[in-house]
Amino acid sequence: MSSLVSRSSQCATRFTMSNFIVGTMAIAATIATLVCLAGLSGAGYQWLVHGKVIDVSAQMSGGLAAALFYCTTFLYGRSYTIPAYLGGAHRPTRIFIAWNAAFFSLLVIAFLTQTTVAVSRATTIVFYVSGLIGMIGLEIAIRTMVVHLLETGSLQPRRVMLIGDRNATHDFSRRLAAAVPQTERIGVRIVATAEVNEGASEETLAEAIATARALLPDEIVILAPWHNAALVDAVVNAFEQLPVAIHLDGGPVLARFSEPHLRRVGGISTVAVAELPLSPAQVIIKRLFDLVLAALGLVLLAPLFGVIALLIKRETGGHIFFLQDRLGFNQQSFQIYKFRTMTTADNGHDIEQAKADDIRITRIGRILRRTSLDELPQLINVLKGDMSLVGPRPHAVAHDRTFEQRIRRYPRRLNIKPGMTGWAQVNGFRGLTDTDEKMRRRVECDLYYIDNWSIWFDVYIIILTIISPRTFNNAG
Repeated sequence: MSSLVSRSSQCATRFTMSNFIVGTMAIAATIATLVCLAGLSGAGYQWLVHGKVIDVSAQMSGGLAAALFYCTTFLYGRSYTIPAYLGGAHRPTRIFIAWNAAFFSLLVIAFLTQTTVAVSRATTIVFYVSGLIGMIGLEIAIRTMVVHLLETGSLQPRRVMLIGDRNATHDFSRRLAAAVPQTERIGVRIVATAEVNEGASEETLAEAIATARALLPDEIVILAPWHNAALVDAVVNAFEQLPVAIHLDGGPVLARFSEPHLRRVGGISTVAVAELPLSPAQVIIKRLFDLVLAALGLVLLAPLFGVIALLIKRETGGHIFFLQDRLGFNQQSFQIYKFRTMTTADNGHDIEQAKADDIRITRIGRILRRTSLDELPQLINVLKGDMSLVGPRPHAVAHDRTFEQRIRRYPRRLNIKPGMTGWAQVNGFRGLTDTDEKMRRRVECDLYYIDNWSIWFDVYIIILTIISPRTFNNAG
């Protein structure tokens, strides 16, 4: 038995060691990549301007500082682990946010220490772009390597033991297979199950503990129903004596929530299944960001507004703007501004969405819709506070009332202000929503944005809105 425990202990520590090795390797690769890119950026600039490389020590020092800022951000978010690499469907977004935060911190320190004169603006821009590309490429390379090593058995997956009755363990295994992609599933291995239920004796529980002590899994999942407090308490007390992580299965109640957290309310423990969409400080930051860019946009785009207004008047006469009722934050109604692109102005309980080759769309309207220029007057809505630059796109009230009855989490989109552009739009989800599935995919993007908001996320979406071809998919 002692040899079995010894071998099992070595297996159980392999996952922790694997995490440490992968994390250390990723950090080292990040530092090396950013320092090299910073040096190459400086060397390339000096060679083009002076015909020779003079000194790139300042650039390489900046690259090292940026790398340390970047790694600290990822370490704080526990992103240098095997599960993080396997389950990171949205990690490119987090990379963008972390890189911008690191780069901005580097610029602030360089400004405060008066070292910006040592590095040219061209070098700084090249380093920013190449650093972002390098971090995304490095992420892809490490994730591919981790998946390969897990598939070949070179890395040890998390070893999990399930504690519960036969139906519960079977159901958990089924949910695990359905809830995560294949690449993430290979990072988890169920090494044992123990049938412990309401009628289990102390001997049964002792046998389960002996099995766990012999196999020594990394994690134990207790599948006893929460309403049976005595059983849950007994099982937790029993397994607390083992050096393992212990989880309580949330069951179908918590399954619908992506990241529930334990909280304390007046000294009482609760499970927080939803947080405030934005904290008061975040609301202020987002509002200031909107005000500055919207005001600047209206000033710079005033000549374009004039040209578009003249073209609309010349073709059809009538109103330049199209106003329609929309639902905003907390389902408060407001009127949205758009350049008029159609011969009709539906604003009632029955609104027909525009389709491809819709005869109601004017010639200038077709151009405006294809280029999304018809949306520019919404800068006025942003200044008024009805909308934000970035957020879930507002739909006609009639469509909101329809889809909130058919898509379970649809109303949650309006827990923040709607936006001129959004995460769904830059992912190509726009245009006609003639099926529930099309709208459901938009809602998934909108809810992800709400749950992961940051000012850098807004900047990222605005940049993609301008330069990404996917933004204009299905426009018009």
